[in-house]
Amino acid sequence: METAKSNNHGSTLVQWQVPEFTLLFAVDQLLPNVIKLAYSYPYRHNILGSARAADYVERLAVQSQTPGVGWYVAEQHGETVAAAHLSIYGLGDGSGHTLWKIRHPMVAAGSPANSLSFLFDALVHTALNLRPGTAKVVMFLSEFEHEVMLQAANAGFRCEGCFESYYRLGESCLVYGRTSSSRE
Repeated sequence: METAKSNNHGSTLVQWQVPEFTLLFAVDQLLPNVIKLAYSYPYRHNILGSARAADYVERLAVQSQTPGVGWYVAEQHGETVAAAHLSIYGLGDGSGHTLWKIRHPMVAAGSPANSLSFLFDALVHTALNLRPGTAKVVMFLSEFEHEVMLQAANAGFRCEGCFESYYRLGESCLVYGRTSSSRE
């Protein structure tokens, strides 16, 4: 059974929980867990997986002043198993529709296969808790992120488009999206 809890103490701004996983807003003591995942990022990336990963993660963490925008971690038994950055991408026409982007989904080696699908689903619910109405949540994924695409599909996302030579020449970027409503 899913439960949502909103509070503002310690490192938890928004929490989403199912029996197997917990979603936490990553600030202060949880940010080093995100940095650890960023250093071991397995896909081609200009910054993640390099010595500059920590600076990049920290910069994204402080970039927005909007409550709830930032890094989130999925934990299992107190261990970080996945992380991603949630950001507002646009406000639509002002009628309660918000465009969100999940950036840099990362999973710890040896984590359960469904940890990313939990993370994606929980981030959609978090977005709707932060800005009720309707939400379009997108992810831009490299053609090489096969497991991420599978877990996105398991969380109700579908491939909605493709950009050729987006991140690197000759490499496709697939746009995964999910539209949801707080009234569902």
